[in-house]
Amino acid sequence: MKNIIILFSLFLFIKFTYAQAVKTIKISGKAINFNNSVEVEDMTEFKDISLSSSERIFVPDSNQNFSIQFKIGIPGYYRIGRNIIYISPGDDIKASIDWKNPTKAIFSGSRQIENTYLKLTPFPKAGSFLDGETGIQSSIAKTIDYILIKSKERSRQLDSIQRIVSPEFYQLESIRIKADIINSFMSLPTYYSWVHKISKDSALIIQQQSDSLTRPIIAKLSKGLVDPINLKLVVYRDILKTILQNQPSTFSIPQKINDWFKASAIKQKAITLNNKNDLIALNKGIDSINSGVYKNAILSTIAQLTQLNQGDPAIDILLINTDNQTIPLSNFKNKVIYLEFWATWCGPCLTDKPKMELLKQLFKNDDSIVFLSVSIDDNLDAWKKYLIKQGVSKDEFIVDRNKLSNYNLLSVPRMILINKDFTIEQLYAPSPGDKQLIPLLTKMRLKP
Repeated sequence: MKNIIILFSLFLFIKFTYAQAVKTIKISGKAINFNNSVEVEDMTEFKDISLSSSERIFVPDSNQNFSIQFKIGIPGYYRIGRNIIYISPGDDIKASIDWKNPTKAIFSGSRQIENTYLKLTPFPKAGSFLDGETGIQSSIAKTIDYILIKSKERSRQLDSIQRIVSPEFYQLESIRIKADIINSFMSLPTYYSWVHKISKDSALIIQQQSDSLTRPIIAKLSKGLVDPINLKLVVYRDILKTILQNQPSTFSIPQKINDWFKASAIKQKAITLNNKNDLIALNKGIDSINSGVYKNAILSTIAQLTQLNQGDPAIDILLINTDNQTIPLSNFKNKVIYLEFWATWCGPCLTDKPKMELLKQLFKNDDSIVFLSVSIDDNLDAWKKYLIKQGVSKDEFIVDRNKLSNYNLLSVPRMILINKDFTIEQLYAPSPGDKQLIPLLTKMRLKP
């Protein structure tokens, strides 16, 4: 218990300290072809260390309008849909963003020049300048030439705005171009083999041909590319190990980069753990992190994950039913509680709804289990209209999502299982259609 109190105190201290340095930024405009809630996703190196934030989630209205405000302490890259944007503390950005086509985005207000340039940012998972299979040519050599031509075009676009953007932005984008070249070369064999329908036996030959031609270029590009500031770029982080492999044997990796590797590894481990003591044990690894910003970020992550865990008493929630009555979640104590958090604007949620109704029917004569569908809709009328259309009202509730921070409810659908003694069984329970769910419920209902 003492360790938990210390962790939570650290969490509050970190939040307070960070709050002293931040400024509010505002983003508003049109979100076109978005049908779910939208997260303004942090794409900096803290994405790999921290948890998502409900403060950066918005839902476009029926006219596709949106407006969101949140706080940041330093300039960095974020993403809305498929558009990368660059924002700084205090910015007021106007944007029209189309999920289906990021190049159609229109920006005005703060960072207009930067974000207009970023509309054409290559997507790392598509092989950067290869743009999936689009950039694959008739031979390995011609594909390499294509990548280099595309990179030069991007360099010219960047040079055209050099005098009207910050030196840091220009430097980072220059690094991005080099990183995208390396990423394109690394992705080339896979995409080339797929486009040209190369057999598995011949794919190795393609890999060797590609490596022999690209390895010298990658080695050249990797020189001088090791700098902690470059961690702000997703594509740089994706290829960082390759860059480090191309440094001299006497090269010493900067401490801050080593600290980022440690912190990101701890985060990846932490999100797989359900036991609070196992999470707290990760602090031993955190002690070896020297960089204050990364150490504080991963401490905050662990603290958030340990606020509520398997076996802990469930935290009460005030639910509002279809008759506008407020009912505490604790009213269902002494029953197994299966919570389904959903929203009318969430496609996967609507797919789950019929399965949830089947579950209710399956256990309708069992008083030891209750199935609660809890909407996080902001629009009360939209919620009620959907329920009327579907002809359901029993055990349907709505809740203020801002009151769910203890449950780390950052996206829906989300299922939670609570035992009869009102302790957490699973914070991330199986979905209504999962084959594991019914045996799990049957086991839980037999417990005293």
